Amino acid sequence: MNEKGSLLSFESLTEVNLDQPLLQIPQSFLGISHEWTHVEEINNIPGYKDVIRLLTSYGSGPFNIRVGGGSTDKQAYVFPKYVYDALRQVHEETGAQYIMSVNLEHGDYELSRAQLKMIKDNLPAEAVLATEIGNEPNFYEGTQNNLTALQYVRCCFVADWQAMAKALACPCGTLDCCAYGQFAGPVWGHVNVFPTTLKWFLDLNHKFTRMTTLHWYKATKETYNTPATLLEEAPIRKEMDNLRALVQTSQGYGIPLRVAESNTISNSGRVGVSNVFAATLWTLDGSFEVAATGAVGINFHQGSGQNLYTSILRWYNNNQLSPPVLRPPFYGMVMFQQAVGAGSKLLGKTQVSGDASNFKVWPLIDVNTQELRFVLVNKHPNRAGTQVIRINRGWGYNAPAVVTRLVARGEDPLSATSGISLGGYYYAVGGVLKGADASELVPNEKDSSGLTSWKVYMPPGSAALVRVQLVNQ
Repeated sequence: MNEKGSLLSFESLTEVNLDQPLLQIPQSFLGISHEWTHVEEINNIPGYKDVIRLLTSYGSGPFNIRVGGGSTDKQAYVFPKYVYDALRQVHEETGAQYIMSVNLEHGDYELSRAQLKMIKDNLPAEAVLATEIGNEPNFYEGTQNNLTALQYVRCCFVADWQAMAKALACPCGTLDCCAYGQFAGPVWGHVNVFPTTLKWFLDLNHKFTRMTTLHWYKATKETYNTPATLLEEAPIRKEMDNLRALVQTSQGYGIPLRVAESNTISNSGRVGVSNVFAATLWTLDGSFEVAATGAVGINFHQGSGQNLYTSILRWYNNNQLSPPVLRPPFYGMVMFQQAVGAGSKLLGKTQVSGDASNFKVWPLIDVNTQELRFVLVNKHPNRAGTQVIRINRGWGYNAPAVVTRLVARGEDPLSATSGISLGGYYYAVGGVLKGADASELVPNEKDSSGLTSWKVYMPPGSAALVRVQLVNQ
């Protein structure tokens, strides 16, 4: 037993190499994605803009909002001006920047031109990072002559996308007058696309493409999942290996790649999986996984604001819009922002000893203050343990660590929908912060070789942010 009254079932030692910075997590890395349906309510919901300000209060740069999804290719019209007025107001009041979208599936150049014109006429240029053409073309069924989605991709998609890009970017009808580099694509529906397929797309379309975008979900709603299976490591490893290859392919053309739509389970989510504390840990860990590939960001999909996986929930009281309810995944987003701050680099690490299955360590160093931050994630539903973090030096950080815990109450924390706290605090309706500080101090230790370490107890199904300031010695 330990001082917490739980039976320890693992102890793990991870050594962090302060001399091996890997990559810096870009500004504006974390964002949300929202369908066109009800997107104006980002501006109209009382307190929603305060939630955006909260997520950017740690110095992460402008908040990224992608507008699109399944609604992109369903909009056979131009949304009214009040929608764009609302988005402009959010930009003016919070600094948020957008990835917008226009219809591709209909193949109607005049419609898409009108949609793009509405964007350009009503949003400042600095508010729009890129405009996606279409959404998830790998799922287009019957778009041309009743072709299957696979047949359509093989025969037609890349040429169709290029034709639409030319129609939108080249008003004179020739390549002599094109406004290149304003679009995002291919807006692929998953991260398992072959790098050769992305190369094929970019070979033909790189001049028009400002950003490569694709989507990442753990699984579909129709696939059986539980809180524990959501957090399985093997599928993540396979998908992140492929995403890393896609990032490198895109970078070969000088184009950044962003996971512009992501969440736990696609098609609105799965009850008991997407709306529980396991989704909190998945959101936190998944953000770091995507960052480690070299992608420039991730946008967590909110659907139209009332889906099972929605983290910032739109709701009504007496037919009136009420302040948003912040659901479990939101806490993972906040801890990620706290850990990254105004600029951090991931550090190299080595698993030295112990059982690290279902346990993650994400080491970072603040590029401005040199503060060390370690994000620990215990994904096991019922195994507690101790994580020892050792750095490869015995000087500079001889100070106690401050530990901020992300936990859920109950015997089955991964399945919790309430009782969640971050450092002892929780978010009431509208993002009102309640609770009391529950930060802990963990003393630094020296091993026989003089290297500094900290030993952190981790309850089952929990995460922790461990911070150590640089001390002058």
